[in-house]
Amino acid sequence: MARISAEQRKQIHETLLSKSKELFIQYGFSKTSIDDIVNACGIAKGSFYSYYPTKEELFYAVLRREEEIKNNIIAEVMSESLPPKELLMRFFDISFKAIEENEFFQNLYQRGEYERIVKRLPKELIDDHAREDLESSLQFVKFLQEKGVTEEDPEILIGLFRIMMLLPLHRQEIGEQTFLKTIKKMIECLSNDLTRKNG
Repeated sequence: MARISAEQRKQIHETLLSKSKELFIQYGFSKTSIDDIVNACGIAKGSFYSYYPTKEELFYAVLRREEEIKNNIIAEVMSESLPPKELLMRFFDISFKAIEENEFFQNLYQRGEYERIVKRLPKELIDDHAREDLESSLQFVKFLQEKGVTEEDPEILIGLFRIMMLLPLHRQEIGEQTFLKTIKKMIECLSNDLTRKNG
């Protein structure tokens, strides 16, 4: 049997990530089997296990790729030349739109699968993810503080950002008719508060 090249292996991996994402969006994590994934990719089950030991770890890889959107948003905002209040409002605006347009995140949270999946992942993966997320968040916080954001505690800022970013996933609970007005008001109030001058 001919050995596959590094380029072919990379292509199979890419197909594995993209096809499994489509299946997770359509059917959810629980209802998508490894057989479904390998059939969609046109590979043997043994090939699947040469990339990922479990379906959970494949899901985690898809999740990490989707979360790259956060780093892209941060990079975009950091390239803007705006006053601090407008900078924050821009960050929130881009983030909300990105999350609302992301079918993977929407379906994941609507189905309530996130917590169940995370509990099955190896602790070192979760710890690595938390550390990397904190590092990138702290860099962004430092940038914002240098630009004039007045909150001195990085943990509070990161917590506020996380809360705000979860809101689009709860649009129905907040209420469809008032959601956009409510979010707009919260962004304005938060941006005002975080950029007001001391005293």
